[in-house]
Amino acid sequence: MTSTSPAHQPSRAGALLAAIALSGCGTLDYTQDLASNELFYVDVSYATAAPGDVEVFVAPVDDQRDADALPRHDRGFPIRYGGDDFWERPVVVMVDEILRRQLTGSRLFAAIADRAGPETVVVRPSLVRFVVGAQEGVSGSMTFAEVGLRLEVLGPVGADGERPRWHDRVYGNRQRTEHQVSPVSPYRLIGRALQVTISEALSGLDGSNVARSSVPAAGVSAGAARHASPAR
Repeated sequence: MTSTSPAHQPSRAGALLAAIALSGCGTLDYTQDLASNELFYVDVSYATAAPGDVEVFVAPVDDQRDADALPRHDRGFPIRYGGDDFWERPVVVMVDEILRRQLTGSRLFAAIADRAGPETVVVRPSLVRFVVGAQEGVSGSMTFAEVGLRLEVLGPVGADGERPRWHDRVYGNRQRTEHQVSPVSPYRLIGRALQVTISEALSGLDGSNVARSSVPAAGVSAGAARHASPAR
């Protein structure tokens, strides 16, 4: 997604947030990459008790963030946001890598296919929220991070040539600190928010039975994703 909004572009505020992101890390990895640096993200240990028997094609994560909707103030106190420029790779690329890795480790599907054949289940992920920021207050600053990941699952091609929609939900989480003089960097919080989001997404897919050919997939109600919002 191409955007000139403050949430996705370099800024003085983003530089200030980034300055403390890796403070106090000693000799740990300083690579600013969610998918490869465990300082930011550690894979969740989710593994299904009933491994799936169908292949899945995972489409590249689509960036559907809307930075224009982010509030600039709250109760009179300014809010500043960090930018994607902090990371060494595009956010959607890192999230895509993590999602694929976690799907493989969960054993929910038999395998991740290179292409979407007629019998292949298709997962279409969309990043609808990936925000880091800080809010000024009387007693210091409060940092926060929020993730929203929409997962659409389409079944095999039917007799009508269409793929039925089996699952459609937005999974998300928001992390925040108390107001402090030196709060935790939001770039550290975003990893925790993504962990919770991925864990809930894997659990949701597991419970939907979309990966098991012998079990009917749980239906999705119309508009489920439209009305869903990240957990807070």
